[in-house]
Amino acid sequence: MTPTPVPTAPTLREQATQQAELLARWLADLPALTLQAPPERVAVVCVDLVEGFTHQGPLASPRVAAIIPSVTGLLRSLLASGVPAGNVVLVQDAHPEDAREFAAYPPHCVAGTPEAEAVAELRALPEFGQFQHFQKNSIASHTSPAFLEWLEERGADLDAVIAVGDVTDLCLYALALHLVTDGMARGLGRTVVVPEPCTQTWDAPGHPGDLYHILFLHQLERNGVQVVSGVRLG
Repeated sequence: MTPTPVPTAPTLREQATQQAELLARWLADLPALTLQAPPERVAVVCVDLVEGFTHQGPLASPRVAAIIPSVTGLLRSLLASGVPAGNVVLVQDAHPEDAREFAAYPPHCVAGTPEAEAVAELRALPEFGQFQHFQKNSIASHTSPAFLEWLEERGADLDAVIAVGDVTDLCLYALALHLVTDGMARGLGRTVVVPEPCTQTWDAPGHPGDLYHILFLHQLERNGVQVVSGVRLG
């Protein structure tokens, strides 16, 4: 009697190829989302869309700079639909000169320097002065005490939070994952949305940007975040 062959598990290379094909199909099929929520119960949190990740400094990247029109366009659309300017939150790197993070990354976005400023296109929005502005000293937005306090105070009043910015596999990922897990832990019915055109990762040696961008967005969706091709209010 001939024994039944035992199927061999796919090799790591085969798994990577299969996953890449799955991710490409997933990205191509992302749906657009119309939020059925009162505008005053919608917030936007934009992380690290600053000069130091777009136009100047060692971590500036054209990939990140390319999302500026999408982010500002989304903000204009949501503000025109009635989302209060005070519901737009900017969480931005503002490191001390001796930041521990500089052991892992080149010194960047030091507080008080042009690198730590929001990009000019955000600053040009008429409502910019009414936005919530918070500083952070790590890749994780929820390590900013002021932002964490805002989220704890306002989180239960929000039906949806839209997360945008950079970089997809670090600061944006940490932000969106915290938003969704915070809502789960507190039993809130809050939707967390990430519109793909309003996010991007950076250019770096040994860092395949296209792969990391889509891989981390897909992982966010697996954890309850709605990743979409676009978002508007109904």
